[in-house]
Amino acid sequence: MVLSRSEILTYIQDGRLRFTPAVPSERIAQVSIDLLLGRKFTTFKKEPPAYISAIHVDPSLWESADLWDFYEGERFRLEPGQFVLAQTLEEVTIPNDLVGLVEGRSSFARIGVTVHVTAPKIDPGFQGHVTLEMTNFGSMAVELRAELDQPAQLMLIRLTSPIASPDLYGAGENDIFQYQNDPIPRGKKRS
Repeated sequence: MVLSRSEILTYIQDGRLRFTPAVPSERIAQVSIDLLLGRKFTTFKKEPPAYISAIHVDPSLWESADLWDFYEGERFRLEPGQFVLAQTLEEVTIPNDLVGLVEGRSSFARIGVTVHVTAPKIDPGFQGHVTLEMTNFGSMAVELRAELDQPAQLMLIRLTSPIASPDLYGAGENDIFQYQNDPIPRGKKRS
């Protein structure tokens, strides 16, 4: 069951669903919470070293300084055809009886910007900034504005039964996105 506005507000008031900084009630719609764009952006380098002819999706991908450029600021210009990993301003904590789905907002879709490519699920137990996989399929550049734009919305679905603590996201050593402070997992996890 997808949570309605009143249920979302109850989860927040009870401290079971947390946002840092707090989300004002005006950004909680009928069945979703509008999320602000954060200040961190990560792109593939425009010209990776010649010795990299292809990439593999394994842990070395996230740690390769030769692949990634990192930006932090108020604005990011997303050119037509460009892909960027951004993140939400809010750090989200999902309780053990909910799963989140991040979806793009229609205002961004109507100008050709996708907000997540294929990864909308936020697991129970997740805590961190939500990474947004954004691509501009439109014909004009789009200026993304940190702390102003609301490119994504979070919908919440109640599970048929809560997840036990040992099975929550973040309990396993392979849960590399837990506590992420950057659009890609780098650095040490919180303990």
